[in-house]
Amino acid sequence: MTNLSEYELQLLSKLPLDIASLVNTYRTDIFNAAEFWDEPPFPENHVPEFIEIYYGDAETPHIFIVNGELKDYNVTNLPDNTKSISVLIDDQWAYIQIEGDVILNRLGGVVLPDVLVSPSTLINSLVGVTNHG
Repeated sequence: MTNLSEYELQLLSKLPLDIASLVNTYRTDIFNAAEFWDEPPFPENHVPEFIEIYYGDAETPHIFIVNGELKDYNVTNLPDNTKSISVLIDDQWAYIQIEGDVILNRLGGVVLPDVLVSPSTLINSLVGVTNHG
């Protein structure tokens, strides 16, 4: 764990050692998990307005859902060996999985929507046009 600020060290101190030790390889995911580590799960029957799904260390979501409607879907260029998945719900990190292990799971009572897909969104995802980010 090199080149960490005092703030980053404080965040890491919230995590179990086996998770914190992944910071050099999965820096973004580990700090995202640490920021929401002490937050409770979402309440029962929480219907998300926004759901963003990130694979690896992407800066923009690969899947973006607004009020149950798929707005962006861009997983065509993902490597077969993507080792982390992160889910942001209503601007809060809700789920992070690294190398098959669940690091953070705050899904709680989230009601995942039946996603509607418009033909234009589907076509845009196939030709590589993004609507988010």
